[in-house]
This record gives sequence, structure tokens and C-alpha cells, in this order.
Amino acid sequence: MKMIGQDIGVIDLPFRVLSAPLGKNTTVIRLSTGQVLVHSAGPLREHNLAAIRDMGAVTWLMEGSRLHDTFALRLRAAFPEAQYLLPDEFPLTREQLAPADSLRNLPAEWADEIEIIPVEGMPRLAEHALLHRPSRTLVLTDLVFNLPWEPGEKIPFFLRWVSGFKTFPGTSRLVKMCAKDKTAVKASLERIVAADFELIVVGHGLLMRENAKERLRELLAWSLDAG
Repeated sequence: MKMIGQDIGVIDLPFRVLSAPLGKNTTVIRLSTGQVLVHSAGPLREHNLAAIRDMGAVTWLMEGSRLHDTFALRLRAAFPEAQYLLPDEFPLTREQLAPADSLRNLPAEWADEIEIIPVEGMPRLAEHALLHRPSRTLVLTDLVFNLPWEPGEKIPFFLRWVSGFKTFPGTSRLVKMCAKDKTAVKASLERIVAADFELIVVGHGLLMRENAKERLRELLAWSLDAG
């Protein structure tokens, strides 16, 4: 685990889709109470789980997108007593991941330290951004990818032709296609960009540190600047 703040760490895990190396980030947050939230299940190994347990009592698990169900059962098995908070219509049922609840029912303990900002108008994706106020960190899931390809490097077929990436960071064509209510999407993204953050953790790829807020505004121009 790489600590990116006093009480927040990121585990960078290997993950491939159709031979494209996406990677996967699991974010671990310790609240002032000592309780721990694990954001986004991944192919965690025992040494990763040990590092999470070293952070404190794992009380909550969370998925920030409907598309992140691949490793959810594995994370549930590792922390059977933690409350799993999920986007509405998550592919796995709440019974399968019990104890589980909707991300619309947030723990009172989060109020001063964690804010969840849902991206409305994209029900198929159901992205929920997380703002960790103490470290001024914004945690995204699938809204932005920041894979380690430099401009001019050959991007794998799946990412280039299916997902539509020409460079990174960027937003997948598949994510943009999920926008059903463009007015609601725009309002949600405006709220995210207005949040107080200086660092972005993405679900897939490298952290965004330099001019993170300005860069995110540029990356989301496909919605924010739409008429």
C-alpha cells in the first residue's frame, strides 16, 4: 500500500480486460474514529489484505460504479462483517454481499470526513465520486482513466478502438455513451469539479497530482461545455 496522506492509502493491482492492462486501484481510508473504509474491490492478495487490516478495523466496503463487481465477492469474504455500500442496481444483489446497503444511505460517521457525489443521469454506470476532505483527495472509479501511456505510444486495440482513448488521462467512449440525461450529468460533474481537492485517485491508472482540478475540468469538457 502506498500512503498518499496521513490516513489514506492506495493499492495498485494488476488487472487486464481483453489483454489490455488497465490496472486497478483499491483505496483505503481511515477515519478519525479509527474505522476503515475500503473503496473498490480488486485482486487483493493476502499481503494486501494484511496491509488493510493494519490500517484499523475495516467497518465499510464500497463500490463506486455498477461496473466494478468482478472482485466484490472476494472482498466480502475477506471482511465478512463490514457493511458493503453499493450503487443502486449493482449486478450482485445485496443478499449476496450482505450486510449491504445503498450508497444513498451513508453512515453518520462519514459526515465530517467523506462526501459522496453521485453522477446522476448515467444509470448504467452509476458512478459515485468520493471526496476525502482531510487529505483533499477525490476518488473516482470509471469516470477518468489515467493509464501509463505517453503521447505517441501505441495504445492497445481495445482501448484505442473500443474505448476511444487517444491519450491519457481521458474518459472512455463507453462511459460517455452511458449519459442518458445530459442535464443531470452536467450538473453532477459541475459539483464534482467544484469540490475542494488537490489529488485525484482514479480506478484505473496513475494518480493525478499536478493541477488536478484544472485538468479534471478539461477532461470533462465533453459534458461541462455542452450546450
